[in-house]
Amino acid sequence: MRLRRGDIYLVKGKTTVEVVDGEVEIVGKSVKKGEEVYIPYGKTVPVEALSDGELIFDNYEKIPSRTIPLEWDEVVNRILNENLKKVIVLGEVDTGKTFFSTYLSNKIIEKGKKVGIIDADLGQSDIGPPGTIGGVILEKQEIFLSEIPPTFLYFVGAHSPGLHFLPYIAGVLHVLNKLINETEHVIIDTPGWVQGDGGRAIRRCELEVVNPDCIILLQRKDEIEHLVKVYKDIPVIRLKVSKKASPTSQEVRKKLREEIARKYFKDLKKITLDFDEVETDRAYFLTGKRITVDNKDVLHAELLSGWEGALVVSERKLDIFEIEKLKKEIGVFRIKNIVKGKERNLVVGLLDEKRSVIGLGILQEIDYKNEKFHILVPFKDKERIKIVQFGSIKLSENIEEAGFVEPGYF
Repeated sequence: MRLRRGDIYLVKGKTTVEVVDGEVEIVGKSVKKGEEVYIPYGKTVPVEALSDGELIFDNYEKIPSRTIPLEWDEVVNRILNENLKKVIVLGEVDTGKTFFSTYLSNKIIEKGKKVGIIDADLGQSDIGPPGTIGGVILEKQEIFLSEIPPTFLYFVGAHSPGLHFLPYIAGVLHVLNKLINETEHVIIDTPGWVQGDGGRAIRRCELEVVNPDCIILLQRKDEIEHLVKVYKDIPVIRLKVSKKASPTSQEVRKKLREEIARKYFKDLKKITLDFDEVETDRAYFLTGKRITVDNKDVLHAELLSGWEGALVVSERKLDIFEIEKLKKEIGVFRIKNIVKGKERNLVVGLLDEKRSVIGLGILQEIDYKNEKFHILVPFKDKERIKIVQFGSIKLSENIEEAGFVEPGYF
């Protein structure tokens, strides 16, 4: 298709845009003759002709004017002129936060700066697999952050921070600390949970630990003003949500998560780790002192710390009478009962000795008799694994969402 300078098309993935002649801009990045851009499923982007030219593409509609307002470029200039290093982007779901953050980074990179982006949206992550907070250092422009490997990962282990409040906040700060000294600007792309008790609390805590130099609100009206009432000393930039920002159904969100997970967990290999090779984290299991008990269905037992009582793993859920008997036998007031098999398909974080994430794995089995973990992993660095970090997400053999485990079960 022939294009004239200034023509703008909205292109919907899955598709490829090939520039046969001329130059176009996509999410703030210049794409020239001979280059092509793959647009993933679930993404819709404007393609603006910077010159007369020709494209090969499909799944598009021509629109009369830019979807990207001039105010966005004014934000770029302000960030550069005032040297605003830490920039946090807040908004409800489906307000275009990731698109805006990517555009912002591309325009800052265009000025010769190095940019870090933190993707803190656990359920719709572009940087890293679902259930993680990802950070990336960018020295060249990128259109889709999902197409590049993360520089840093922090495993939270859930699609929402609701039951993982503290790991989420710790993860944002962890990745920020990694990026802050290696880049000139850091953009933090946050989840859309901004209202209600939980939404207000987590965004306020996030603002406290990040201590941003600039807060950007993407709003349809004034729906998140409550988050910045106390920030009189920090620049707050208010931007209108694009009219082209469209809602994404829960079904589509789930499909997108699964596609990203399949991409991450391709070429899986089975590894075996002995209990004494690794430590466990975010779990009671293997943190106590091994004991033996008088119950033929108990596969593993530990005395936990202080008032925590004891942990017992059994072939089936123990009844109340068996629990009471074990309490008396061990001399504790509490028994945590884990049932063998509940671990199957659980996504775990695999960390090195410095507690940095090497990658994620899918737990196939905990062999309590032979004291081994059997895990599917998409990487080869088995010898680096020193910590198995338990999460809450389950993925089936086909990498489909297969349930949720309450934090603290293990």
